[in-house]
Amino acid sequence: MLRILKLLWALPITMFGLLVLLLALPSRPRVAWLRIGDTYALCAWGGWLAVWLRRHPLGSMFAATLGHVVVARNARLLCESGAHEYEHVRQTERWGVLLPFAYCLNGLWQLLRGRRFYWDNAFEVAAYRFGPERFVRGRAVRD
Repeated sequence: MLRILKLLWALPITMFGLLVLLLALPSRPRVAWLRIGDTYALCAWGGWLAVWLRRHPLGSMFAATLGHVVVARNARLLCESGAHEYEHVRQTERWGVLLPFAYCLNGLWQLLRGRRFYWDNAFEVAAYRFGPERFVRGRAVRD
């Protein structure tokens, strides 16, 4: 029952992720239903997703989480950042539709304190505790 409630609480953000995936389908991205621990997500990589993530308005990204949808440039980057992205899935399950607002508010709070919006954001700090990328946090990494 709790699992269903988490899915429903995250559903509005997941629907946005599914829309992104739907728009990318003509470019034939790879799609798989994956699990880390007890957290499940629909993962997609390649095709237009790679272009979108490279040219994202907020800066180039290896992967992104939209509810229970994780998109990545390619399979290698999905593997490398998967644990980080799955922490964002868990954050979405906890915060639901409030996550985008809480994320932005925390980033603005960091800026007001003279810190960095992204790297010092509590949601990113929590996610960077997972996966190999925790060792390069704050440095530019090329793929």
